[in-house]
Amino acid sequence: MKQRGTDYFNGQMFEEVNYTAAELTKMNTQGKPDPSAMSNLEHRISLRHLRLIDVIEREGSLVRAAERLNMTQSAVTKALQEVEALIGVALFRRTSRGAVATACGQMLVGHARGILTQLRRVSRDLDEWREGHGSVAIGTLPSAAGGLLPQAVARVIGANPALRVSISEGQHEWLTTLLRRGELDLVVGRLPPGGVPVDIEQKVLGPDRAQLVVRASHPLLQMASPSLADMKRWPWILPPVNASLRRQIDSAFEAAELEPPVPHVESMSFLSNRTLLLAADFITIWPHHLADVEAGSGLVVALPIELPDTERPIGVWWRAESGLSPSAGLIVQALAAC
Repeated sequence: MKQRGTDYFNGQMFEEVNYTAAELTKMNTQGKPDPSAMSNLEHRISLRHLRLIDVIEREGSLVRAAERLNMTQSAVTKALQEVEALIGVALFRRTSRGAVATACGQMLVGHARGILTQLRRVSRDLDEWREGHGSVAIGTLPSAAGGLLPQAVARVIGANPALRVSISEGQHEWLTTLLRRGELDLVVGRLPPGGVPVDIEQKVLGPDRAQLVVRASHPLLQMASPSLADMKRWPWILPPVNASLRRQIDSAFEAAELEPPVPHVESMSFLSNRTLLLAADFITIWPHHLADVEAGSGLVVALPIELPDTERPIGVWWRAESGLSPSAGLIVQALAAC
């Protein structure tokens, strides 16, 4: 295993450094790197340098980067000047608001993060090998948090009791950011419209749609065939206006030539929304996987109203470059089987 980790470090990681050097050399814009400074870059730039530019870009300030790295500001400044001298071009602009990455700096930061992510993966693989277990960090959108993902995790842990799983719930953009940073191994949820980014690989698991949900004692359930128009008189809990599910429910009302509901509560918190739903005659919207699980408790009911505008595929995605670890692969297999 030690040899596998060493090969991975010397091969894939330093191929990334070589690629970074090649891209920098090709740059043909104002402030382009000095090709002579790029000679044998892979032998002179260190992981300490890569960590430095990563933290400076994240913090947006040399002062905060120094605090994060437990260094003095002068030491951070000197180290940054060293990297810039190696490359022959400025990586950050010093402004009144802090340090802002140049075009070249942004490109190098992306490669640095890829290398650091791979190194963390090597470290994790070695630790798991020594301790005799695997681990996987999963991000989930609400569409998968209620039923699909827990079923898959329970199935995998049942067959692999030593597996360690961590789950973080959030929205698509933030979870994908964590994925790109290497803090997550995969993300599960409704797939957004549009093409797949070049650095992401995804697998479609099946269709998903939204359902309107009320508590089991809601007066609407006394109606034989409630319609969207009948919903207008009741208070709503909806996602914020920038959420895709909110835009979809608004479109459903507009397609029925109705004004979209104005929510009394805007919230992405499932626990808060569920508690409010059970406490009063609210109407809310949940992905059907979640609605089906909650309806099984008998406390809530999914209204028999079709919302075709809310149908989206549900899937799982991960970093294309690093691929899936064996443990993450088991989760993906279980998700596909659910």
